[in-house]
Amino acid sequence: MRAMWAGWGAATVWMVWTATPDTSRPVAAGLAVLAWTFLSAFAMRGLTLRRRVIAGRPAKVTVKPEIHVPVQPPAPPVDQHPHTGCPFRD
Repeated sequence: MRAMWAGWGAATVWMVWTATPDTSRPVAAGLAVLAWTFLSAFAMRGLTLRRRVIAGRPAKVTVKPEIHVPVQPPAPPVDQHPHTGCPFRD
C-alpha cells in the first residue's frame, strides 16, 4: 500500500515536472513534493480526533459479577381447602 502511494506521488511530481514550462519546473516540482509530503502525513498516519493514550498506570476497573434478582416471599396460604372462594364448588 505504501509503495503504491509513493509511486503515485512520484508519478504526480513527474506529471507536474513535464507539464510546467522550463523556467518554473524546479519550483513547481518542489511545491508538488511538499504538498504530497503534507498529504502523506495524514494519509499514512490517519487523521483522528481521539486523544492518544500514553502508557502509564493502568485504569482502575471495578468488576462486580453479582446478579441481584429481587424475589418476593411466597404468599401465605389463604385456606387449605382447594375450592375456597371458588364459585364452582362441589
